[in-house]
Amino acid sequence: MMPVMQPSLSLEAYARLLRQLQGVVEPLEARLLTLTLPAPFGIGLRLKKAPLLMRDLAALPATPPVRLAPPPLAGVPEALGALYVLEGATLGGQVITRHLRRHLGLTPERGGAYFHGYGPDTGRMWQAFGEAMNRWGTVGEEARVIGGAQMTFRAFGDALRRVPA
Repeated sequence: MMPVMQPSLSLEAYARLLRQLQGVVEPLEARLLTLTLPAPFGIGLRLKKAPLLMRDLAALPATPPVRLAPPPLAGVPEALGALYVLEGATLGGQVITRHLRRHLGLTPERGGAYFHGYGPDTGRMWQAFGEAMNRWGTVGEEARVIGGAQMTFRAFGDALRRVPA
């Protein structure tokens, strides 16, 4: 569903894709900021992906904004599931960043910041996230965490189905 790795990807198609992702990421980050998540997750460091999308979109051909409702996260366990999806995407973003540089000439400074994510700190941030998940102690809440992740995956899937291949 992620057309970003297609060799035929154009700047216009990439900009449309980012708008669809923004339609999920922006309201999702806003919702996550309304919840009190455990300190070990470093939310202040992690919930900065929507501004990266805005920066990228400013460097690309104009596309109309897309507004989508965030997944209905009932509480902290569901929010951690959503955060798992956002953080996991940063790992794949490292591969996408190299592809964008080769095929579209995009860099983290010009149009490729969102997928670049934490850059060289991505591995360390992912490891810290995993450690926080293990320490948080989701005993009895596993189904809710998984449910939050599933809702978030569905929201991204719904958004990506709107992007023409």
